[in-house]
Amino acid sequence: MTIAAALLSCTMALDGMIFDIDGTLIDTNPSHVEAWRLAFESLGYRVSADRIEREVGKGGDLLVPSILGDEAGERDGPALRDAHKREFLAIAARTRFRVFPRVPELFRALADRGIRTVLATSSNEQHLQGTFASAGIDLPGLADAMVTKDDAEASKPEPDLVLAAVRALGSTPWQCAMVGDTAFDAQASRGAGVACLGVLSGGKQPEELMAAGARAVWRDTGHLFDDLDPALALASPGTARLDAAAVECLMREALGVARDGMSRGEVPIGCLIARRDGTILARGHNELKRSRDRTAHAEMVAFRRAAGRIDGADEGLILVSTLEPCVMCTGAAMQVGIDTILFALPAPPDSGTARVAPPRSPDARMPRVVGGILADESRGLLQEWLRTDGNEEQRGYVELLLKEA
Repeated sequence: MTIAAALLSCTMALDGMIFDIDGTLIDTNPSHVEAWRLAFESLGYRVSADRIEREVGKGGDLLVPSILGDEAGERDGPALRDAHKREFLAIAARTRFRVFPRVPELFRALADRGIRTVLATSSNEQHLQGTFASAGIDLPGLADAMVTKDDAEASKPEPDLVLAAVRALGSTPWQCAMVGDTAFDAQASRGAGVACLGVLSGGKQPEELMAAGARAVWRDTGHLFDDLDPALALASPGTARLDAAAVECLMREALGVARDGMSRGEVPIGCLIARRDGTILARGHNELKRSRDRTAHAEMVAFRRAAGRIDGADEGLILVSTLEPCVMCTGAAMQVGIDTILFALPAPPDSGTARVAPPRSPDARMPRVVGGILADESRGLLQEWLRTDGNEEQRGYVELLLKEA
């Protein structure tokens, strides 16, 4: 199957939308802050509500050490988390939590568009039962699935919970989006390769959410409902459904470009830039040896070859590389307007996609980034290069890369 055929064999639609609960769908953040304040107080810690508020959105396993430090967190963390649970459930029992505007309508509108939904929360079963009872809403009945802290090894801002939600949908990160109210939601989404749509209902500032990687922000779920189709277009990777088969086709093409570079004496790193309909705009492989230009990375070569072929109307552009792009190449991808970066082998010595901060300009956005696609094939090419060429100038970096990747 050709790349274009693989991409166009399915209609464009996000497979799934992931929803945080606290502060996103139900107004519980102030109650969590108060429950944590009382929990800290019960063990003799005086912690201000403002200090706690900055950490709300993390799981309790990370919130406590963030405030008290690792030693106190290890010593008192379990007791503090138990105390927080008791205090929160007591608040929920005597309080009517507010559901944010148009929540049921939002879930129905997504279902009407063929988009499945999953709730993703660091809360446990008791927290959730208390929350739903207080709010008078059956959120699990609106969604297709739900994942909790028990489904993830680490809580937000680590990506585990978001990846668990993607698995619950039977989807891929690049075909999902998440709605959340904190920077931790945006950071977890970014780490998972999922686009994040921010809402301000949790009390955060738009600049904070955008700096963490949100693509755009809305006042609340009601505002998002009113703006749903533009929001979905912003979150989508394009008109073609990027399923696993399509992504593998793209990566195999990039691996072929990398092998071509190796035949010319270059380190085998290949890249391509494609439109969302599968049209390849440019290919490039490393040209450092030939050009003696230290910026001649595969991605930069492809960008130069695509000059004049990309315009403002090109949305959903895909950058596919056999190695995780460096800081320079990731920054260039943002400047060009790349929507999705797909790479094979991670590059721990550089970790460019993690080191680049999301853009502050309203005209730019952080690409969704997903790695590990055919990583073994990329690794095999680099190992082959070491056996057959491995020039001394570049050998050290490749050996370090293979050791750490």
